[in-house]
Order: sequence, then C-alpha cells, then structure tokens
Amino acid sequence: MTEARRGDGGIPAGRGTAEGQWQSWLERLTADGWIDEPDALQIWCYTGRPSYAPGEAVELHVSTTADTWGFEVWRDGAAFEKVHEVTGLRGSEHPVPDDVVAAGCGWPVAATFEIPAEWPSGGYVVVCRGQRDGLEVGQDAFFVLRASLPGAASKLALVVATYSWQEYNDWGGGCGYFSDEHVDQTGDPLEVREKSFRPRLSFDRPWSRGMIRVPDGAPRLAAPPAPLGAAVGVPAADWAISNGYSVWTIANGWARYDGLTARWLEAEGYGPELLSQWDLDRDPAVLDHYDAVVTTGHDEYWTAAGRRALDSFVERGGRYARLAGNIVWQVRMEDDLHTQVCHKYAAHADPQRHNPDVDQRTGAFEAHCINHPPVTTFGANGLRGVYSRMGGLSPRGAGGFIVYRPGHWAFDGADVYYGDVVGADLPLVGFETDGIDYSFHAGLPYPTGEDGTPAHLEILALTPVTLSEEDHGHAGSLLSIADGDLAFAAEALAGSDTPENRDRLRYGSAVITHMTKGDGEVFCAGTTEWCHGLAQREPQVEIITRNVLRRFLG
Repeated sequence: MTEARRGDGGIPAGRGTAEGQWQSWLERLTADGWIDEPDALQIWCYTGRPSYAPGEAVELHVSTTADTWGFEVWRDGAAFEKVHEVTGLRGSEHPVPDDVVAAGCGWPVAATFEIPAEWPSGGYVVVCRGQRDGLEVGQDAFFVLRASLPGAASKLALVVATYSWQEYNDWGGGCGYFSDEHVDQTGDPLEVREKSFRPRLSFDRPWSRGMIRVPDGAPRLAAPPAPLGAAVGVPAADWAISNGYSVWTIANGWARYDGLTARWLEAEGYGPELLSQWDLDRDPAVLDHYDAVVTTGHDEYWTAAGRRALDSFVERGGRYARLAGNIVWQVRMEDDLHTQVCHKYAAHADPQRHNPDVDQRTGAFEAHCINHPPVTTFGANGLRGVYSRMGGLSPRGAGGFIVYRPGHWAFDGADVYYGDVVGADLPLVGFETDGIDYSFHAGLPYPTGEDGTPAHLEILALTPVTLSEEDHGHAGSLLSIADGDLAFAAEALAGSDTPENRDRLRYGSAVITHMTKGDGEVFCAGTTEWCHGLAQREPQVEIITRNVLRRFLG
C-alpha cells in the first residue's frame, strides 16, 4: 500500500504551497479529528449503515464548512480502484449534538447513490472532499459491500470487526477507552477505569481520522525490542498525535488491521466475500452460505447473537479461522442496531446487569456476570495474557510464536522445528493476544481446563505475555497500561482485586491452537499482528494461513 494509492484522508490539499495553513490546521486538530472553530475548513461524513448489498442505496450524512463538496467511492482490495465519483454538491454545515458519542450526529442525508449489481463484495472507502477559496480538505467514510447472493461466488467469508472498531472510534469526544469528561486519574485503579470510558456508542457518526486510511509506513503498536536501559513508551501513539490522527486508531480499524488481511486474501485468489459483525445481528443465518469464516486483526468485541451465529455455523460443520487477538467483551446492540452498548469495567452499572437472559448483559465474557469463556468459540481467551512489545509490557519478549507441535498439519511445508520462533522479526506476537491456562508435560503444553478450555484443544505454539506493565525506572518512560487491566481482571474473573488473584493472572500466553467443535473446527492464531505478517509477506505466516484455508475450503 502506498500513500499515493490509498491516501490517508482528512489532510488539506496544497501542503506544498500553503504550509502555514497546514500547520495551523494541524495545531487546531482535536484528538478525534474535529476542529472546534466555526471558520475552519473541514468535512465529515458517515454512511447510514455499516454494510449494504448491491442494488441498495448508500446514504451519506455530511456536514461541511466548504462551499462545494463531492465524493469518490474506492474499492479497497488487491487494487485500490475508484468506482464512482460525484462533484459539485453544495456544502451545508450541521450542529454536533452535545452527546454525539452516544446519540449520534443526526445529520440529514446529503447524498445517495445506488450500488450497481456488478460491484463485487469488499471494503469500500468513501472519500469526501470539500473545497473553499482554493483549498481542499477530505475525510473518509466506509462501508462493507456484502454479496448479492452470499456464497454463490465464494465459500469464504471475512467478517470485519466493526464492533471493535466502534469501541476505538473517539469521534465527537469519547469511545470505549476514553471520555472527554474530566476524570481524576489518581486513586483506586478500578474506580478510574469505571469512569474513563463511554458505555454507549453510536454508529451514526464519522470514523476518527486514521480508522479507514493511513499513510504507508505508519508505525504499529507492536514495536521492535527496546535496547537495554532504554525508556519505554508507545511510539505509534506519538506518531499519531504528531500527525493529526486519532491516537485510538493505532489500535483498531480497517486501515491497520482488517484491510490488510482482505487485500492479502484477494491478491492470493481466495476471493473472500465480506461481512460486518453488524450483519450477523441483522441476519444470523448469513453464515450458512459459507464453508469457512475468517476474522482478523483486533477482533475484541462481539454480541451474544453474533457469537451464537458463529457457534452454530461451526457446530454444523463450518470452519472458522481466527487470525486475530484479544477476544474479551460482550456488547449489546440497541436502537435498531444503531447504538452499541458495553459497560465493560463498570458492568455493575449496566441496566441489564441482572437480566435473566445473559445475552443482554455486557462486560467481559470471562467475568462472573456472563461466564461464557471465549475459548469455546474462538479457540483462546482474551484475558489470559494479552500484552507484548508495547511500553513496559514484555518490551523484549520473543516477538513470535514458539512452536511446540511442529508435526501439526498447520505447519506443513513451513520448515518449523520444535522450539522455532515464528514471526519474531515482525514482531508477530503483540500488541494484544489471546491465550489459555496451560501446564507442561514431557516438554509439551496442555490446557488445564481451569479457564473453560476443552481438553481436546491442541496448543500448537505458545509464547509468554503479560497483563501488567513493569516500570524499571528508566528516565523518559511513559507507562500506558500500568496495573489497571490486571486489577480489573482480578476483580472480574477471580472475584476480588487481591495480591493473590493478581498473581494468578499477571502472566499468560499468546497461543496458536486448533480444536474440533461439533462437526466443524477452529484454528486460532491469537495475535492482533497476524494481518501484519500477511501484509509483510512473512513466509511462514503465509504458509500457515494457506494450509488453514486449503483444509477449511476443501
């Protein structure tokens, strides 16, 4: 991917001739990308739904201070191809509601276009551009185009993690990790966590800048190993802030995660048909048309209904490949699937906390309030390890998966030996991972079952990771996680935040696993960076992925 081909959106045109205006724009840019000044040239847009089918009309909701505007539609696959363009529309600005994060923008429809029957399934970027006084500014919207006849052209579905994207979308002043309301960051870490996020997130608002496109070479969260004595931090966050991108987009979205796998699959000839997680709630039977399903990147949040659809698919004989990391949270969709709800660290505040229907509750899948370990669906758990190669979280960890069962079919042709480390140079293991409780016997890891892992699950590779950030006191270090997640996990999984419970959960694993489930099977490569391995064409990552898809597609 190059910046010239895929761009990055939101940057005013003419930087070479208007450097002072560019610098002024950058300095006024807020964390989510909005410039809170009435005279600033800007344009923001969102689509009416996360996904569409051919023949349906895409509704664009736009607010702009530009005199005129237009938009281009690009299909982002093996090639970045423009498929539609409209220019010369009259600009109109609309107010941003006070609680836009939860309630949405409520902007009127500014333009529509009907999707032609011949457009193939895929990820589509809508680049909106506004012009005024010789200057231009742009911003990206996005939609998934599902197939008109699901499964007719391809038996492989790629489900993009739009619910996880939304939790990281801070457009308007908040997301599932950040609230624009002042929060005292001192005191009890659990209390701080409970106040530092927004539980209700509307799909009726733009994506933060960097969620859909970023320049080629933008740094990733999983970093190279830190030299001895070096300060630790998050260079990717520094880059985002310095270049006017939302800092949360370094952790999720089409640009850095799902899109990488979509392009690789298409370039390799697999021709995946794309779905959004929203589609599984819209039509739980949509997976019935496929033989294999893939999820990828930072696939962290699912509704109970979507998870049940995936379970049913596999149990009836479907194959599921999780090329993703950090499966943790159950969310709930409300307002006719326009509002996403997850009370996360404050699950006790969920109005549905005591609903007898556990599917209506929100929080961690492994927590007592839900008690539905993700491993039974996804092949690993999200709170049994988590972090590596970020800040003080295993900054010099192995970086790759340590192979323990080289004879497994997934490694055919990959030339792996017992003890090899797959993907160490990327690094492949980081920034967030999935793991399970394990023990060793005769040099091989086995699940203990204490975290709900089925006894027949095979651990193919395993690498130590951690849930707690270490502070070595190096000058200039910036800790981002500290012990907040460890405190939450101790409370949610073990019942109380005590030193003993912290010690039980402080260290864990990133895993590659395989298991049968009903008449189907599940392969899990539990890291957010598997997509990066494919994009970088790491040979063993590609071979393993081809082996999985060859078996799963018959």
